[in-house]
Amino acid sequence: MRIFWLLLLYSYILQAHQTGLSYLQLTQKPNGEIAVVYKKPLEDSQAKDISINFPPSCHRSGSKNILIKNGFIIEEFSLICKNNSLKGSRIWIDGLASSDKGMLIYYKENSIVESSLLRVSRPLMHIKDTRSSLQIFIEYIELGFFHILSGYDHLLFLFALLLLVTNYKILFYSITAFTISHSITLGLSALHLIAVPIPFVEAMIALSIVILYREVIQGNSQSLSRKHLPWIVLFFGLLHGLGFASVLMQIGLPQHDIPTALLSFNIGIELGQLLFVLSILLLTWLLKLTTPFLNKKVQIEYTLSYIFGTLSSLWFIERVLGF
Repeated sequence: MRIFWLLLLYSYILQAHQTGLSYLQLTQKPNGEIAVVYKKPLEDSQAKDISINFPPSCHRSGSKNILIKNGFIIEEFSLICKNNSLKGSRIWIDGLASSDKGMLIYYKENSIVESSLLRVSRPLMHIKDTRSSLQIFIEYIELGFFHILSGYDHLLFLFALLLLVTNYKILFYSITAFTISHSITLGLSALHLIAVPIPFVEAMIALSIVILYREVIQGNSQSLSRKHLPWIVLFFGLLHGLGFASVLMQIGLPQHDIPTALLSFNIGIELGQLLFVLSILLLTWLLKLTTPFLNKKVQIEYTLSYIFGTLSSLWFIERVLGF
């Protein structure tokens, strides 16, 4: 019964705000108009609407086309702007909440390519001619940082890992293995050296989470996963790296400085991952200061494993059905 109410609460939270990352693509057409494509995750169809504000010098041209494709509700229309350009203008978003993943804006005009992640703390984008390497470095660190902290599947994987480790040495080896493996596939995929269908990757990521929580529930200290946890994590990390790369491909890489963007995005992921792990360890340490927690530790771990394992199983089924 407790699991039912927790899942019901989780479902309510999902419907409250924009839980997925939205995308706004702005591309200058040969006739000078700006083609606008707004992609909102289908899972957020019942969420509170956000408002996209364009400069007063722009107005909509023609009708708006709405369709559903690849898990997104897509709106397409055109803008006519002064001087046929958004260069030097600002675009801002109203209605974002602190729990939202935000909206990624991608703007392309001839050789000018700009992208920015808008969140409640920074809901506007100023389109400039060029960005320095330092600006790109900071922006993609932020993109990677917020992606890992808002990527519930990746966080559930890390949490399962923390439940399985028996000492800090194994934890260090496992986290290192995860970092190395996902960095490899992130780089190779982002540079188009390997290509794996995204639906398959997302389904396998969900399955990797299910497997780890199954190990927690079984509690067999001699199982293959527990005895060789860093190697298991090394393998699963390859899948998660492909997942990170799919997001990075949607965000886009600045063609004039790909190495900086790729490196800083990965650094952002590591910083977010480190923050999450340290936060869980700190919380666990604080709870251990109370005797009741020590008596209920196994029960808490099992309850959370059943909840998160069930949720991951639902993700796996949903993603397989999406093939």
